[in-house]
Amino acid sequence: MHLIGTHHVAISTPHFARLRAFYVEKLGLPVLGGFPGHDILFIAAAGTTIELIGEATPTGPTGRRGWHHLAWEVEDMDASYAELAARGIPFPVPPEDFPAEAPSMRIAFFQDPDGNLLELVQPLGSRYPVAPPSQR
Repeated sequence: MHLIGTHHVAISTPHFARLRAFYVEKLGLPVLGGFPGHDILFIAAAGTTIELIGEATPTGPTGRRGWHHLAWEVEDMDASYAELAARGIPFPVPPEDFPAEAPSMRIAFFQDPDGNLLELVQPLGSRYPVAPPSQR
């Protein structure tokens, strides 16, 4: 697996607008992108990108709120997945295009032995999708 670098750290919240206002308006951090039709926003925080995920109830393999996952950018999703799967790492979410209606990246999720959620990301174009005007 060839890691390019950390893509983002994700925070899940049932209060998307409140957290967006805190990070973007109060802290003044710039919006890098997001997904139209989804409460998902990427925000620049110095050398780290924060992904805000609006979820009414926690979803995914861990069902957590707050810190949700760490995402690493990979050069080749399918090769990285095949390599890790061959090492015996199970993927509760195997590689898929996201979002389904207009894919801008390929993603896959797995967990470390303590249950921490890790994501592999391969952008299909721009590193971050363009956020809709309502989220900027």
